[in-house]
Amino acid sequence: MKSSLKGQMQFEGLLLTGSPSDTFADFYRDHVRHADGTRLSADKLKAAYEAWADERDLATSSSRAIRSFMEANGHRHSKSSTVFYRDAVLGDFAGQPVPARSMPVTDGRKVREAVSVTLDDLDGIISELQGMRSRLARIKATMTPRSSR
Repeated sequence: MKSSLKGQMQFEGLLLTGSPSDTFADFYRDHVRHADGTRLSADKLKAAYEAWADERDLATSSSRAIRSFMEANGHRHSKSSTVFYRDAVLGDFAGQPVPARSMPVTDGRKVREAVSVTLDDLDGIISELQGMRSRLARIKATMTPRSSR
């Protein structure tokens, strides 16, 4: 099994640490949600992740990389009789919008994501913005003096 967690990527307004090709980031997006006051066993998370990766014949990240990813995304790890992550719940959320949740900010404050967005919503927004850009370019062309074109 190979593992890698490098760089950062943006997913629906949420900063996720990891490379875009990292399988845990994909698993996290579809199977983990922030839920205040909950605890998710690290063993249960890793078992679910490895089963998910095995079904897809994908390499998995190391436990250390998973811990770094979870902590970077607001889920502190704790130990009692077992290791667990705070404020995380496991489920099948594939295709569902990522709900508003608290995200850590570098100065220690918390911010709340205001909007839940699906990938289809983002495609629609991008198409709208491209249309607006084309209309603005046409307006600009009509306003630009012919001598400066």
